[in-house]
Amino acid sequence: MRERYIPALVMLLAGAITSVINIVNRVKVEDGLKRLLLVLVIFYVVGIILKAIILRTVINAPKKGDEIQEEAMEGTGEEAKPGDTVPGSKK
Repeated sequence: MRERYIPALVMLLAGAITSVINIVNRVKVEDGLKRLLLVLVIFYVVGIILKAIILRTVINAPKKGDEIQEEAMEGTGEEAKPGDTVPGSKK
């Protein structure tokens, strides 16, 4: 659920940095707003791409319990079944 905030967070962080840089460099308001708009749009797209990468990584990552169960069953030559337990683990 929290992944929906990633694009907005990236965009707002980039916008804040751009605003500070514009103020420090004493950029005209009109020029600063044009730059800010461009930065916000670009980094919103970057945030959407980052969100997709993070979701793909999290969804495809094997769960910790699954890895242990697969390693334990490799030596026996049997397929792991949903009700099987890992040797040495407590239930």
